[in-house]
Amino acid sequence: MNSLFEQIEKEQVEMPKLRTIQKKMSVKRNFNVYQIVSFIVMAVMFVMGIILGNVFPACGESSSLFSTCTKTEYNLSLTLIVWASSFLFCLGIYGLGHIIALLTEISERLKK
Repeated sequence: MNSLFEQIEKEQVEMPKLRTIQKKMSVKRNFNVYQIVSFIVMAVMFVMGIILGNVFPACGESSSLFSTCTKTEYNLSLTLIVWASSFLFCLGIYGLGHIIALLTEISERLKK
């Protein structure tokens, strides 16, 4: 009976070099429709977040007598909410597109 270390040495396989892995994996990245749409929606919502922060300002100071805003300022919280929600939405769309791309690649490899 061999010792554990002798058995490991017999079954040990040399790891591939990094350059060979990069050559196999370096394929031009093609984005599908879902991924392109997610990038476009994220860019549009980034700008919309800035616009909405200006259109709906936050109340900086209010009058105690009439409870009205006397000074308004940029609504950063609204901008951050729009950015965060659009990021999560676009992340979901991009993930769906990536899953579809992987399934397409698997289907093409199985046909060969």
